[in-house]
Amino acid sequence: MKRLPDRLARSMVRMLRERLGLSPAQITWAAFWASAAAAVLIASRWLAAGLVLMALGQILDGLDGAMARQYQLVSDEGHRLDTVLDRASEALIFLAFAIAGLVPLAHALLAIAAVLLLTTVCDRSGFDPGFKRFVLYFGAWLPYPTLFAVIFGVNLAAYVIGLLIIDCQFQVRMDRLGGDLDTVASRAVAEEAGAIRYPVPATRHPRIDDRPTDGIRPPTRESFSARQIADSG
Repeated sequence: MKRLPDRLARSMVRMLRERLGLSPAQITWAAFWASAAAAVLIASRWLAAGLVLMALGQILDGLDGAMARQYQLVSDEGHRLDTVLDRASEALIFLAFAIAGLVPLAHALLAIAAVLLLTTVCDRSGFDPGFKRFVLYFGAWLPYPTLFAVIFGVNLAAYVIGLLIIDCQFQVRMDRLGGDLDTVASRAVAEEAGAIRYPVPATRHPRIDDRPTDGIRPPTRESFSARQIADSG
């Protein structure tokens, strides 16, 4: 639902923003509280009502992003709030299924762990298959332990794929810079220190400068000139 097309949600977003004066953050919190209420109903074994509220929470979760984009209210703080509350909503709902006895607690905890792992890389990799709460709507046709196994497996696989995507992106950037990690790092340090020039020590001639003089000063250009004048006189 996070990819809810703006063209379908524009009228609802306009009503929420212009008539009710709500902000994207308030919509995000409303989505969380709807999901929390859904978790309470599911834990009480009111499964149908809980799934309806869960769907409402997902719809609101799509509207907050649509509102932020439509009214140029996108911010890093809003994105972080949305991510944190999404993961909290999913954790509550997954645990509610365990409390209701629909799945073992281990299944719920493993699903939560896999989703959290994927969250650590999905922003950088840009890869998220979206197999989280949405899968639970298929409980009428498949056992919930099977659905939780699917959530765990898909999100764990997506985490590994995300790591591979990030590694490939890093290797492409390295290739563009030309060289391995040590070479690129050295080049970056050299570029940063390029404006600093250090004095180069003078080169000493080993045959002249290191020759013992026994107290006699080596001849200079002035002494040669004086000797030439004396010889010519």
